[in-house]
Amino acid sequence: MSKAITAQEVSQHKSADSAWVIIDGNVYDVTEFLEDHPGGKKVLLKACGTDSSEKFWQFHSKKVLEKTAKPMMIGTVGESANL
Repeated sequence: MSKAITAQEVSQHKSADSAWVIIDGNVYDVTEFLEDHPGGKKVLLKACGTDSSEKFWQFHSKKVLEKTAKPMMIGTVGESANL
């Protein structure tokens, strides 16, 4: 079962020290991938902290999401159980 992470929590992770991004309702921690991103670290950091689904699909295929990003998935966007 995936961990529920609020969009507000994701919005706090937009730096090189902690970079999270939302794609199609899933949350990915891309911190360790920043240096390896083919489009560059800077472009990926601009997407962090937000739902970047639309931008992601402009440049990537489903294969990228399934193969490359899957290991980085840390949860899904939802309400925190603590609320």
